[in-house]
Amino acid sequence: MDVSVRTAGFGDDETVRLPAPVEACAYFVITEALANVVKHSGAARGDIALELGAGRLRAIVRDEGCGGASPAAGNGLVGMRRRLAAFDGTLSVSSPAGGPTVVTMEMPCEPLSPKTTPSSGQD
Repeated sequence: MDVSVRTAGFGDDETVRLPAPVEACAYFVITEALANVVKHSGAARGDIALELGAGRLRAIVRDEGCGGASPAAGNGLVGMRRRLAAFDGTLSVSSPAGGPTVVTMEMPCEPLSPKTTPSSGQD
């Protein structure tokens, strides 16, 4: 499956980092959403948009598949919602029959300052 990624708010060279727990949560939610695209949608491509700004991180995963995703109890969407709730985040799903499916994750966060970023090499 082809996937395009678009980012905004991470600096011109995309070096802005988030706290590790926030990055891990976002990674889990995005990979789970992509796994759902592969397993259930029948889509040949997906799109990811990551936007950082105004004290929040937003990730949108979209596919042009068959639609019909539902955050009913017992599926992966529930786990995604639960993980985000630990960060006061939210998950919304729009997936009408026939598609497209759009999964939107939002959670409050602030980027690490360059001085506290572990890879910055500054004391």
